[in-house]
Amino acid sequence: MIVDDHELFRHGLRDLVNSIEGFSVVAEATSIAQALSLARSMPIDLVFMDLSLSGEDGLEATYQLKQLVPPPSVVILSATMTDDTLMDAILAGVDGYLTKDIPAVQIANLLYGFQQGALAIPPTVAARAIRLLVKKCNDLAWRCDSLEAELILNDLHEPKKVTISAPSIQQTSQSSATGLSSPALQLLTPQEDKVFQLMRQGHSNKHIATQLSISHYTVGKHVQNILRKLQVKNRTQAVSYTSFEGG
Repeated sequence: MIVDDHELFRHGLRDLVNSIEGFSVVAEATSIAQALSLARSMPIDLVFMDLSLSGEDGLEATYQLKQLVPPPSVVILSATMTDDTLMDAILAGVDGYLTKDIPAVQIANLLYGFQQGALAIPPTVAARAIRLLVKKCNDLAWRCDSLEAELILNDLHEPKKVTISAPSIQQTSQSSATGLSSPALQLLTPQEDKVFQLMRQGHSNKHIATQLSISHYTVGKHVQNILRKLQVKNRTQAVSYTSFEGG
């Protein structure tokens, strides 16, 4: 299946894939909802996923596709590639990462390799990914008492049994946005603020995802953004920061 909202590119990729022996395009989608509906209604082995759908996140779509049983393989298609987008894709569990300027013959070679169990990643992208993973591992080792370790510990503890309705979260979000004087807190988006209020009540990422009906991956991204905007290293410092500011 090809998931891309640009018709010209989607049709060109479809014709290319159909010309490669052993592959055929059985479905096309222009949105996450359409892609999930098609993936649930027919057997799909491989999904080409546009990273930047109109108003939607291709990595969030990847996460949701990976929850299907059995999950399809997902290869990201992106007009550009940065260290952040590549690392996010790796953490989302993608099976390949291609930029849209890749030559057609290279796509064919990568798909043949994919049939043999290889990832659909060009050598230059693979080398870049390895460097990023090594750096990530070094950062984790150096910051053994930082956010990543704390998140693991939080997930091991039994969460507080607190039921939070959507209106109460929204009300808390509005009050925190207007009632706190810290400029840093005012930088939080409404969704980040909802995540932040649940963090303050001791919920783990897993239970925040359940409360807000979003993926664990998306919660992790919100937490990273919150820590960056508050200029703190971990969740404990973030909550202390809020308490110190009067929240």
